[in-house]
Amino acid sequence: MTATALVSSLAACALDPEPLAEIRVDLDRHAQSLPQDVLSQPLTVDDAIALAVAHNLDSRVKLLEEVLAQGKADLSIFAMLPQMAAKGGMTRRSLPKATVSKDLSTGSTGTSYSTSDDATGRTADLTATWNLMDFGIAMLRSEQEEDRVKQALEKRRRALHLLVQDVQAAYWKAVINEYAEAKYNSLEVRLKRSVADAEEAERSKVGDPMQMLNHQRAIVDTMRQIAEMQRQTATSRADLAGLMGVESVAAFQLAELKDGITLKLDSPAQDVEALQQVALDNRPELKVEDAQFRIDVQDIYTELLKSLPGIGPFIGGHYDSNSYLKYNAWADAGVQVAWNLVDFLSAPKRIGQAQNTAEVTRARRLALGMAVVTQVRVADIQYRHALKEYRLTDQMAGIDRRITSLAGKSRNAGSGSAMEEIKAEASSMLSTLRRFILYSEVQAAKARLNAAMGLDPQPPMPEAVPTAQTPVPQHVAVNQSR
Repeated sequence: MTATALVSSLAACALDPEPLAEIRVDLDRHAQSLPQDVLSQPLTVDDAIALAVAHNLDSRVKLLEEVLAQGKADLSIFAMLPQMAAKGGMTRRSLPKATVSKDLSTGSTGTSYSTSDDATGRTADLTATWNLMDFGIAMLRSEQEEDRVKQALEKRRRALHLLVQDVQAAYWKAVINEYAEAKYNSLEVRLKRSVADAEEAERSKVGDPMQMLNHQRAIVDTMRQIAEMQRQTATSRADLAGLMGVESVAAFQLAELKDGITLKLDSPAQDVEALQQVALDNRPELKVEDAQFRIDVQDIYTELLKSLPGIGPFIGGHYDSNSYLKYNAWADAGVQVAWNLVDFLSAPKRIGQAQNTAEVTRARRLALGMAVVTQVRVADIQYRHALKEYRLTDQMAGIDRRITSLAGKSRNAGSGSAMEEIKAEASSMLSTLRRFILYSEVQAAKARLNAAMGLDPQPPMPEAVPTAQTPVPQHVAVNQSR
């Protein structure tokens, strides 16, 4: 490759990246990259998790940070290679370099001028040097960069765990919100009519006024509780869209809940100590601190090497076009020694500071380990209580369904009233919604427990960025109730 070609290549590498477009243009481009065939079908919870892993923009940033760390690690290898320098030059004098000589013994100066340089001269040098101290430091730096790659990977794993946890909670709430809107809208009209009929009966003094007021209060209180539950899930579809990287809440469909569906649940673990050990073995934060401790230890060795003299061989080839030289081209080789006395004198302080940094990392890792054990214990307790509350609510919902059926039969047989039937339907709707919401809380508690243990999601999901060299962590198995 000629010098011109080399310069052109370097110039091409130094070109500015593509300028930023308008943010709306970038968002539209991202929306077009989404898999429309998946979005056009009713999404299951596994589909939502897969979309979030592949297209969540925050997750993509973490992936790119990992790719960047890997690139830095690859570049750190070049620091271990010898340094090679090529120099060349050309000079031209307007007048010859004419000199005279002086006799040191007599102090007399000659009268005739002479020169030993051509008017035009060309020089070239190629020298290779290798400092053993710099080589040792470069090796340590390279190992540190590899640990930073591991840190970036573990941080992305943790972000993925939290992403799956959030998608789990948002998905079930969004499904429940759609169920509530579909089922409650038609019932709400009848409930309002029943309240209006009771008010009219109260004003016209038809029947017991206290009974009419109690009926109104029961219906309005039920409607209030249903509205409160709808408020808890109202924003869930927008939250889910953001987690999946979908800009519009109307761009996807969700699987439909059915009345009386049997929802799958996992029994709580028998041995909490085993869960805690899994967390200590798998939590990304602990692995990040492990890598940081190795980096800190390498810093100690680096400071130690800096206090030593730098010793390294060199070899070079040289050329000078001066016609007065007998040998225009020659080579030389040798060993160079350099010692920075300031680094030597400050070495004890710098090494002590590096050791203190490593001890801080050790203490932080210990504190984090205790926090991880506590998080697992708390998440397990929350899951057990959520499961217990759900089962009781499920039992109550079954009882309310039977009461509604019996009230309908009684009215058809002439022994029951319309008010009792509508009240039973409202109570059944309320308990059904509470059952589904508690199921979403059970799933969220299970996701928190999985995240606390540091479990990777299952099955493997596609990469968000094709240029990444590291695999996307696998997904935690999610129980989908169908």
